[in-house]
Amino acid sequence: MSDKELEKEIDEALKAAGLDLLEFSVSRHRGSLHVKAVIYGKDGTGTDECTKAYRLILPRVQMRLGVQDPYIEVYSPGIDRIIRSAREWQIFTDRGILFLTADSPDWRRGRIAHFENGIAQIETDGAVSDIPIASILKAKLDSSYEGENAHGI
Repeated sequence: MSDKELEKEIDEALKAAGLDLLEFSVSRHRGSLHVKAVIYGKDGTGTDECTKAYRLILPRVQMRLGVQDPYIEVYSPGIDRIIRSAREWQIFTDRGILFLTADSPDWRRGRIAHFENGIAQIETDGAVSDIPIASILKAKLDSSYEGENAHGI
């Protein structure tokens, strides 16, 4: 089984458990196997979610890759994760972000209202703008947004 096939199987198992797989990697070094997974749960990603993900990942890695004692690390995305892919734009809908665009030298603050076909609808100052993610130089989650009224931006 290829690493991509394993990633897809793990992604489906995590989705069924209410979690999203943001990153997945398998590395082999001197006969050992190291698996890294970054997961996200809409209702929070803490120790319980990481434990649940580990318990779903471990038997699949053991069975599919034939390794009895793999080293597996499961992480939350962190409170200020840099958004790296279109998939993450979709997953982080309704979350606050800080972002830089090609046409502005300053970080802007907003909330991802919707994402589809490479266009992020970002709410800033009560207005929603359609912004192609190709024009966003950098975006990261804004932990200061959490707990605020979505219109309090």
